[in-house]
Amino acid sequence: MILTIKKNILLLLLTTFFLGKEIKAQTKTYLSGTYADTAIDWDFKMSTGRNSGYWTTIPVPSNWETKGFGYNTYGKDHEDYETNPEIGFYRHNFKFSTSTHKRYFIVFQGSMTETTVTLNGKKVGDTHIGGFTEFKYEITDFLKNGTNLLEVEVLKPAKHPQVVKAERIADYWLFGGIFRPVFIEEVPENHIERVAIDAKMNGDFRMDVFTNTSERKLMVEAQLYNDSHQKIGKSFSKELLKNKTRLTANFKNIELWSHEYPNLYSVEVSITSKNQILHTYKQKFGFRSFEVRDHDGFYLNNNRVLLKGANMHSFRPETGRTLTKQDMLHNVKLMQEMNFNTVRICHYPPDAEFLDLCDSLGLMAMDELPGWRHPHPNEIGSKLVKELVVRDVNHPSVILWSNGNHLAHNPEFDKDFFKWDIQKRRPLKNETKTGDIYKNYSPDFDIVKTNFYPSYDILSKRLFEENHIVLPNETLHALYDGGGGANLKTYWDAIEKSKVGGGLMIWALFDEGLRRTDMNNQPFNQGNNAPDGIVGPNSEKDGSYYAVREIWSPVIIKEEKIKSNFKGELTIQNKFDFVNLNECRINWKLIAFETPNTSTSGFRTVATGKATSPNILPNTTGLLKLALPQNLPKFDALAIEVFDNKNVMVYEKRLILEQETVYFQVSKGNKIIQDQTNPFQFYIGTTTLLFDKNKGVLKTIAVEGKSTSIKNFPLITTKRTDSISEIEASTVEVKASVKQVQGNFIIEAKNSNGFDQLEWTIVPSGEIKLDYEYSPEYGFYEYAGIGMEVNAKAVKSKRWLGEGPARIWKNRVEGGIYDVHAVDKLINIPGEVYNQPEFEGCFAPWKWAIFYMENNVSVGFKNNSDLILGVLNPINGFNSKMASWKYPQKEGFYFFNAISAVGSKWKKPTEFGPDAQPEFINSSLSGSVSLFINWNIEENDEQNFKLSIE
Repeated sequence: MILTIKKNILLLLLTTFFLGKEIKAQTKTYLSGTYADTAIDWDFKMSTGRNSGYWTTIPVPSNWETKGFGYNTYGKDHEDYETNPEIGFYRHNFKFSTSTHKRYFIVFQGSMTETTVTLNGKKVGDTHIGGFTEFKYEITDFLKNGTNLLEVEVLKPAKHPQVVKAERIADYWLFGGIFRPVFIEEVPENHIERVAIDAKMNGDFRMDVFTNTSERKLMVEAQLYNDSHQKIGKSFSKELLKNKTRLTANFKNIELWSHEYPNLYSVEVSITSKNQILHTYKQKFGFRSFEVRDHDGFYLNNNRVLLKGANMHSFRPETGRTLTKQDMLHNVKLMQEMNFNTVRICHYPPDAEFLDLCDSLGLMAMDELPGWRHPHPNEIGSKLVKELVVRDVNHPSVILWSNGNHLAHNPEFDKDFFKWDIQKRRPLKNETKTGDIYKNYSPDFDIVKTNFYPSYDILSKRLFEENHIVLPNETLHALYDGGGGANLKTYWDAIEKSKVGGGLMIWALFDEGLRRTDMNNQPFNQGNNAPDGIVGPNSEKDGSYYAVREIWSPVIIKEEKIKSNFKGELTIQNKFDFVNLNECRINWKLIAFETPNTSTSGFRTVATGKATSPNILPNTTGLLKLALPQNLPKFDALAIEVFDNKNVMVYEKRLILEQETVYFQVSKGNKIIQDQTNPFQFYIGTTTLLFDKNKGVLKTIAVEGKSTSIKNFPLITTKRTDSISEIEASTVEVKASVKQVQGNFIIEAKNSNGFDQLEWTIVPSGEIKLDYEYSPEYGFYEYAGIGMEVNAKAVKSKRWLGEGPARIWKNRVEGGIYDVHAVDKLINIPGEVYNQPEFEGCFAPWKWAIFYMENNVSVGFKNNSDLILGVLNPINGFNSKMASWKYPQKEGFYFFNAISAVGSKWKKPTEFGPDAQPEFINSSLSGSVSLFINWNIEENDEQNFKLSIE
């Protein structure tokens, strides 16, 4: 009996202890929703613009423009913003149960731009100035037990003129409203406000515990846990000092955080009084050491790393800056698909949860103080630095701060970053394209060279002639289909070779097209201001997406093709920073591609296997050995997929088997009939071919007696760099010849129509083979090739075997995957209409291609040489500036020996380095391509069958 009573008392004490511990932890009560898709309606009235002047409701959080209120603003506020500003008036009634000996704070995670908060008729504090940082007020004396009325006045353009310059004059959408969550935080009277952690790679742990207490002789105690919530080491404690107490410890055998191994720990901190827990506070963190070693580079855990990534705004076309949890997860995974290891969160800090995802999934981040072109005034800016750093200080993913953007840098704020950051992470100065980064700035550390958009020559000078870490924080501007992946390999190769290469941030991740209900609900990009992304507003993938993914892959297989005697050995390079290849999963497949005669795309898998991942250390090369079947089935290519230690597919490659292949199978033996009156006219089945008797050019093609839009093949099409327009070949009247050889008809023309030689071979199977040679004048060319005229309206879709699905340019050939791709011809206008992948443009390498045209006409091509396929005429976007290319103006299909490079918004292609220069031609050019017309048509296609059902 006594024993039972003791057990019950012990159980009651333990229950009371744990319940008390749970009760004394910090709690949040959301007054708004947590995300865009869980937003809660508050009462709302808009002062001016759309739907203004009356009370209605609005979801919180949200940007009010996306909900039909006010004005859509890009770049700067309206001229009359001072006399007629957009003001949002919010009201929200909520019930709340208060407790004695508790304190309450209301937290706004983001409200644009000036926010005044009133609770139950009383203003709770000074108006908060600044739209992007988290702020809070204590409301203990304002909060009632029962029904409460919260009133919030949000001024879209700030009253302070310098804040307007800093946050409201910018090259992006300028929204308004409470766009991030609002919640009430409940804490005990004696409580922990926050912690700041510095956990080094050697296990050293420092933590500043910031407290608000009234009692004396309190203790602060900490216990570490791993990600499985197992205790790490013993708890450690110290007598609480006023406001801030530093705890230190050292831990052995800890697992380090990095972008490749995102190992996280948590610390539980408690305030105790005579063994009674007054408050507990939990914080995740990671052990890692990030260093900026002047005149050298960036080091993570004593290992030099290059930062590779892009600039990212918090943005969605439908919801502006208010995101869902899935949006944030998608952003991280999208960047990891492209093998980023870093994101520059540009122009303002992100949602706190986005950084949580960077921590847990492994993505380094640069966190930026708001301000685009003008700095904040000292007093307000210092507060914003504190709000930024205090919120984000414990994220292991945050490796660098950015002290504003462009000319928004204020050197006075450097000391504030160091003051509030226990880790003393470096604040970067971001400099313009041509600005002097040293002007009015001489810190006691060497300045990282971040100047935007360097040309290749300038980048090379900085990398190999100067002695400062080079990190262009905006470069290769991805307007429309320019930049982004174009010349990324050239730039990246130089950065890898330099002793001061720090990395590169592409501008930018997304096109930021806002869906506007007054503009057909299509993404509106403010002309050419906002379509800057590697991907579109809803992650539509341009060619640069695929190129970036390949160029930044941490795994590279050196071989491009395999031969029939392939023994299963490949040369593989490990470019991870920390991961051994034996930690990766490598799958292989033997695949057989679909043919021109089938209706499907893709391939068939004829054998699969899992490779034994080789023991290859980072930044070394070795052999990958595949155990292929002893009796190999027939196959066309070997496909390799590499998954990293986080199970993310980081690399994919298909190695084509070198073999003689008949692509266009013909099931019947056609006869070639030569016209009795015109020896240059031929009939193959239902197809009629008419050649020019002088030029040897295929003038027209008819099917079943109806002319198609295909004519005048081939025509030479070239463009010199010093010419105003295309060079048109002169017409020379030279008689072509026709002869029959072993059932084939051969048409020859020499020194005619600009060609040195044309030779057609018409084969009974339906193949119409062209071999040609021409000699452009020696010089530099944007493009050179041959083509045929085609009415683009007659072309409906295409299928091809080759790399894709995206088009290429001379300085962006990476990223394609060999497959049978199929694309319908849809309107695609960069920055306006997104129907990726683009139908038009240059494609290579390729084996065959089919175009399906009106009136059931199919036109097939087989690449008998190393030609680049040109499809119709690629459309560029509005005012593309230098993000453009050179391409023939006539509608048609083309076969190029040389193609144009593409520029970026701020740089001509010629400024991008050797891979983007015009092609120097000093010899004749030649090629061979075969043409097939309706080669796979049934003879009895017109026969009808009548079915009856009784």
